[in-house]
Amino acid sequence: MNNIPDWNLLWQQARKKKSWKAKKKKDWDARASTFAKRNADSNFAKLFIAKLQPKPHWSVLDMGCGPGTLAIPLAKQVKTLTAIDFSQAMLDQMGHHQQKAGITNIRPVRASWLDDWQQLSIKPHDICIAARSLAVDDLRGALQKLCSWSRHKVIIADRVGAGPFDAELFAALGRPFDPGPDFIYTVNILFQMGIQPKIDYLEFDQQRLFASREDAVQGCSWMIDTIQPAEASALARYVDQRLTSNKDGSVTFQRSTPVKWAFISWDV
Repeated sequence: MNNIPDWNLLWQQARKKKSWKAKKKKDWDARASTFAKRNADSNFAKLFIAKLQPKPHWSVLDMGCGPGTLAIPLAKQVKTLTAIDFSQAMLDQMGHHQQKAGITNIRPVRASWLDDWQQLSIKPHDICIAARSLAVDDLRGALQKLCSWSRHKVIIADRVGAGPFDAELFAALGRPFDPGPDFIYTVNILFQMGIQPKIDYLEFDQQRLFASREDAVQGCSWMIDTIQPAEASALARYVDQRLTSNKDGSVTFQRSTPVKWAFISWDV
């Protein structure tokens, strides 16, 4: 009898228990502007690209590019970059920043994991990356697709534990917290695919600088799907307890736990 678990099925089951709803295209369209602002000058991008060590001759496919958090700085260091996202508003944000930076080697493509990339004239690239964009039902299928479109290497960034979500914030609002499946599921699926990936970690400082208290509250509210009036007050109190004011008028928010992502890579 085969007692080996199906990790893709376990992933799907665990996703149903997480404390937030899966975001659809319309949700990301609505959040594109605030998401771009929150990820401007991203420490995540700096750490990811430093670990990636891009080469000037590379062609790169960035799946789930969002507003260009990685695509914009990475395009400056590689030959060409195809940036894919299913949210047109996210691609519009990226286009704005791309034009502002004078970058001409990014090809934007509006597509999802389930679309036929061949019909969209997306060809294999030297490197395929999917950073913080693997919130899919069929994780194995997504990983196989990255392998199929990569000539040399695949790199993904996957959540470790709660990742960017703050369990203490959920507790302050009186909400249950289940982070859902993290990188362990991904690694086990890869092993079942016959892939033994290399795993590193990207860890962020527990402090974050905001221009104002209002920005700090807004910067934390993205974790909660729909905030009720009573919860808004609790959220503000939670943020206030963790803020310190700076001489220039900005504020520093202090988390109890750091944010951690797994940097997972393998050769194709």
